[in-house]
Parts: sequence; C-alpha cells; structure tokens
Amino acid sequence: MIQLVYGGVYLYSPKGIDRQRLVLTIAAPGVLDSRRRFVTGLTVEAAHDGDPLTVPITVSGTRRFVNTTRPKDLIRDWFVEYHDTLSRQEMEAVRAMRRIAEDL
Repeated sequence: MIQLVYGGVYLYSPKGIDRQRLVLTIAAPGVLDSRRRFVTGLTVEAAHDGDPLTVPITVSGTRRFVNTTRPKDLIRDWFVEYHDTLSRQEMEAVRAMRRIAEDL
C-alpha cells in the first residue's frame, strides 16, 4: 500500500472500472496516517473547466487544474502510483478555494 501525504498527487485506479485518473489528496495528515479506508481527494484535470473555484497546479512540471467544488471519498487501496506533491503556495490556494466552495 502506498504511503499517502497531504497535497500528494497520485494515480488512482478504481477496481472494476477502466478509468485511471490523477487525484490530489486533501485529507488531514492524521487521516492520511491512519488506517481509515477512505480519504478525501480532488480530481486533477488536464484543462481548466471554467469554474472560478478551479485552481491551477503544477504536477511534475506540467500545468494541471483542480476544481475545488467536487471533493471525493477515495479508497486508499486504489492509489497505485505517486506523481508529485504540491508546493505550499499551491496547497494554500486549494485550501482557500475549498473554504469558499464549502460556503456554496
């Protein structure tokens, strides 16, 4: 099982579904360090979706985007590959937009 970190970007591969995707972990470090089966994350997209609450990020030198309005419960066992960790500034932007999104 992969050790998950706050602000980490991982390849996520749901069992029985032929659709891998990149996800950003946003669960608190205590949750990520626990044995909880589910952690909270956001899907990482290749293009901006036009939503003002979408945050640009950099993953392994490539510009990507995270819509902060759609958190997902992700199954820990389905994380298959680590890609990168967001910078402190990028995570602060994601957290700020998540707080706004929670008020919608």
